[in-house]
Amino acid sequence: MTDYVIDASAFLAIVRDELGADRASARLRGALMSTVNASEAFMRGVEKGIPLDLMRELLISQDVRFIDFDHGLAVRTAGLRPSTEQAGLSFADRACLATAIACKATVVTADRAWAALDLPCPIELIR
Repeated sequence: MTDYVIDASAFLAIVRDELGADRASARLRGALMSTVNASEAFMRGVEKGIPLDLMRELLISQDVRFIDFDHGLAVRTAGLRPSTEQAGLSFADRACLATAIACKATVVTADRAWAALDLPCPIELIR
């Protein structure tokens, strides 16, 4: 079974019922999510008026497994800076990618810029 790491953009597509929500939803059950990306998704969702409890309950009900951002992920995230800076990736983006690389998983994202990067993990675009 392939593990999937859900990026904040893919999760927000689900809760905001945006284009690609169906593709992201198909990967959500049992997926992995960095605690950094969970925090980013919660913050962005709250900014758009989505209740925090609703977002938390959705992740819990879908058995999303949270990956704590530890020392190893901090080092791996920092190491991604040179190869992702040109594409404009944020710290949270790199944390998501570092999580996928560490877990040997496929990243699920709405961020098209990721597909052009040469990274040691598969990228699945939802739109």
